[in-house]
Amino acid sequence: MFYVKTKIKNIAKVWLSKVNAFPSKLYAIKEEYVKTEPIFDTRYIDKKIGDLALSCVSCLKALPSVNKNNIAFLVTYLGDTGGHTELVKNFSQSLPQMYKSKIFLTRKTITEKLTPLKIEELKKYSEIAGVDFKWRYEKQLLNELFKQIVEFSPATLVVFIVNDYFAVGLLALLKKYTQTKIIFCNIASHFSVLGMSYAHLIWEGMPSTAYVTQKYRGFHNTKVLGLCYLTKNKLPAFSESEIATTRSAIGIPKDAFCTMTGCASYKLFENGKSMYLEMIKNILMENESLWHILITKLDKTQESILKKIDMPNRFILMDFKTDYRLYFKCADVFVDSFPLSSALTMVDLMSLKVPFVAFKNKENLALTFYEYFPENYDYLFDNITDMQAGIKKLLDDKDEQKRIINTNFEHFLENFEGDKVAQKVLEANTFDSEINGEQYKDFKGIKLMSRGKLNSLNLF
Repeated sequence: MFYVKTKIKNIAKVWLSKVNAFPSKLYAIKEEYVKTEPIFDTRYIDKKIGDLALSCVSCLKALPSVNKNNIAFLVTYLGDTGGHTELVKNFSQSLPQMYKSKIFLTRKTITEKLTPLKIEELKKYSEIAGVDFKWRYEKQLLNELFKQIVEFSPATLVVFIVNDYFAVGLLALLKKYTQTKIIFCNIASHFSVLGMSYAHLIWEGMPSTAYVTQKYRGFHNTKVLGLCYLTKNKLPAFSESEIATTRSAIGIPKDAFCTMTGCASYKLFENGKSMYLEMIKNILMENESLWHILITKLDKTQESILKKIDMPNRFILMDFKTDYRLYFKCADVFVDSFPLSSALTMVDLMSLKVPFVAFKNKENLALTFYEYFPENYDYLFDNITDMQAGIKKLLDDKDEQKRIINTNFEHFLENFEGDKVAQKVLEANTFDSEINGEQYKDFKGIKLMSRGKLNSLNLF
């Protein structure tokens, strides 16, 4: 995934180096926006983009009525693993047989070139369409992608974007000129997000993100619907032999214990430090039969921080894996990232029957996702000392591991199983009532992640 994002970023830099030679009103809006501090309420930027799009595309003729069995997805790009890519795939394959779906990408060729295997997998469930956005052709491309979507005439468009300026303009056009229901999936609740202004409904994963959207972003058309994951009859299964072979290939001795973490690296660092890595070192120092695997890609600054911590040689750093689920199964206990939790990964672990220990960040409500877990989850901690003790307890008690596995799997089936969630999203016609913030009074603050972290994830 890091390789794909790096390639996309390099190509983007080439495009952007030429942009000043070709006046782009949309790019001017982007430049104004990125100079500001990350903000919750982005409605004024949405309006600027929407007004520009409406001036670029005039729709005079009557548009065809929507096809109630057509479902579309609007996505910037797709990657090899994780995040919104999995949600799009899960949703498309969970649709009832009567539905036809189509994925519209705003960076189509780059996605097809750099993630061919993922595209082939998605084609089993959905058609692939879209454009290759370039700033200097914003008007022509708005017309082109608007035309593509109108011709497909979806009853519902599910949106998976963060700060895709071009896609926001497209949403403004669709909201004004079509009867398509726009559902905006809030996939990056810890960032400043564009485009929600044009949603008929904002799909929230949990009550706290809906609360933030209502109180701080200024939108009340939220609906807590969970996360759409794999259907129960398509969950991956791995043999004991496969797991043992993979553990051996990683370098874990036969009788050793294994803890593991897998996430984007920015989730592990804060203010030039990593309390997460320091905790892992302490755990390794206390248990000589323990190995820890970290699946991520560090930048140079993060590498220097890791080097200073001087980890034991039983710490193994690995790059992202397309078959990451098999690697996750190699863990005796999975350790969540902090200060920023990894929401979808924890759902993955519930489905895979891998026990995990998680962190509740009481410093900042926007960085924690504990509401995805079973209520009063026994291995959710709000301080590092207790979290470290919880990891040790769960490692040492096989019966406790089995209990947690069963509890989590039942919770998964009830709240994240693909068929159930897809149906809930398609049938959602009402909004949440106003969420009482009293339940979050113990949190010290609600702050967004820096724009630099966002640029490492969403490159346009």
